[in-house]
Amino acid sequence: MTAKVVTVFNQKGGCGKTTLTMSLAGAMGLRGFKVLLVDMDPQGTAVRWAAGATDENPFPASVMSLSPMEGKMHKEVRNHMDAYDVILIDCPPSMNSAAPSSAMLISDLALIPVVPSPADVWAAQSAKKLTEAAQATNETLQAFVVANMVQSRTSLANDLLAVLDDDKEIPLLKNMLATRTAFREAQILGTTVHSVPRAQAAIDEVEAMTDNILQLLMLPARKKKGVPA
Repeated sequence: MTAKVVTVFNQKGGCGKTTLTMSLAGAMGLRGFKVLLVDMDPQGTAVRWAAGATDENPFPASVMSLSPMEGKMHKEVRNHMDAYDVILIDCPPSMNSAAPSSAMLISDLALIPVVPSPADVWAAQSAKKLTEAAQATNETLQAFVVANMVQSRTSLANDLLAVLDDDKEIPLLKNMLATRTAFREAQILGTTVHSVPRAQAAIDEVEAMTDNILQLLMLPARKKKGVPA
């Protein structure tokens, strides 16, 4: 089977892009999928995250950096598509990077993480335009905005989520990730929130989003290893 490819990008920094990508990659890996995460950020946050894992509890997905390849990275990713079930591409937060356009040439799904704040909602417009341009070339590319780092109890967040939900060209994914310390702890431990104590709320969010993403990719949901069906 040729891998399904997911691009996660937003030219604005601070939107939790790597947290979202690593969470999905790890959750899919725990379900038995063979997953590759391609780190396109020169800072190498995803690579460093995975490198923090112990030998006894390795990160459940392969992580590699292709950041020097920029706009040619899609050619290298194609070389790995027969070896994996899912490939997720974590793009850098840069308006000048060619990585998102390159990645979306070969992607089945694009995810644009957005923090529900006025500045982030405004900044997401450029990411949406880039996605629409990519869809003109890759006509099968699906795209969604993902509400990330959500302060779910605030009225401002709810109002801005309603604004994001009004966009019918690139709709808002029904699942979201809240602001939780469990995600930062997972990064320190080099693992997913599934290995973080007292992180059930974060685990539930990640698992629900993973179910939805797998459905969009037309892949079987599978249950996490060790969890009864």
